[in-house]
Amino acid sequence: MNNTSLLLTFLYVVVAAGLLILCLATGWKRWIKVLMIFVVTVSYFVANFTFEDMLGWPTPRVLPEKFIINSALIEEPNKERGLEGAIYLWVTSLEGNRPNGAPRAYRLPYLKDNHAQLSEAQRKGRQGIRQIGSIDRPGGGSGSSWFKVNADNKIKLKVSDAPATRLPEK
Repeated sequence: MNNTSLLLTFLYVVVAAGLLILCLATGWKRWIKVLMIFVVTVSYFVANFTFEDMLGWPTPRVLPEKFIINSALIEEPNKERGLEGAIYLWVTSLEGNRPNGAPRAYRLPYLKDNHAQLSEAQRKGRQGIRQIGSIDRPGGGSGSSWFKVNADNKIKLKVSDAPATRLPEK
């Protein structure tokens, strides 16, 4: 936890204390008090969900269709310690052949095939060869968002070298 999240926690405690004082000291109707308590409670959960994105935690959301692999961290499964394993990717989405937006961290379940491909991609990345990734769906083609992952929520990646960039003519 960093200073920002501690400050936000403290501010939420202040808001809750203020709400408690208002509920006890005023003659407002009961439904108004219940509505205020409900709104403040829901705002805690909404804020927690949005702060995770803001603080840089990897998202479990679906990867973009095509992306540049900036970095990867592979956490292998370990039955002794009870770890399922995970793959953490830092990618920049591609729209057409151009980067689209800032890099984003993603968390994927561990798959041995993805591990092998990403290890090779990291090796090539250290040699200066940029790597492009995409989601490899068994049926191929495009589809709605619920078809972008397998039924067991395991995504199979396809990694390849980025095409050589051409410099503009002088």
